[in-house]
Amino acid sequence: MFLSEIAKLIDGKKLWDFEDHDYKIAGASDMLSELLALAKENMILITGLCTPQMVRTADIVAVGAIVIVRGRQVPEVTVQIAKDMRIPMILTELTMYATCGKLFCAGLEDIYGVRK
Repeated sequence: MFLSEIAKLIDGKKLWDFEDHDYKIAGASDMLSELLALAKENMILITGLCTPQMVRTADIVAVGAIVIVRGRQVPEVTVQIAKDMRIPMILTELTMYATCGKLFCAGLEDIYGVRK
């Protein structure tokens, strides 16, 4: 599923102007240690964290894109780091639960390869 489709599905807003890519896997976490342990390369990270540390950790594990939930106010420094690292970021007002549900029902796999 292309990131532009994902953004539309979750009423998301691009936080910087990135290229559209296709994604197959999504995972959700608000814990950096869990992200380090369970992330899959090129997955979409769904999180409520909006810190520079989260973006740097996402880069370490080669996350493909970040979706920030609950309409968090994302600091400009976080957006700039994501832009510098070429990690797309989308902001949605939806909760993590609703975001995960919509993406799972749309056909994205979880980190273990489970689909609807």
